[in-house]
Amino acid sequence: MSYRPLPLSCYCGEVPDRILEVGFTSDRNMVIHFWCSSCSRVLFVSKSLEECAQYCPAPDDTAIPLDHAGEDARFLQSLGIACEPE
Repeated sequence: MSYRPLPLSCYCGEVPDRILEVGFTSDRNMVIHFWCSSCSRVLFVSKSLEECAQYCPAPDDTAIPLDHAGEDARFLQSLGIACEPE
């Protein structure tokens, strides 16, 4: 799983040292509350879910699909449990 950081900065251009709260509004927006230690501002950044989706990276193409049924059967056999074929 990969992720892309959400870019946050104050009006002064500094990146927050820490985020105080993350929450959601009744109209389906994400709100990030942080403090800028450089200029002593309290900031609230609001992003719609659509805006948040734009920051999502593309799915990992490097992921190898796993045969769950086969892996489960091998695991159960290692425990001495025989699986009946379907």
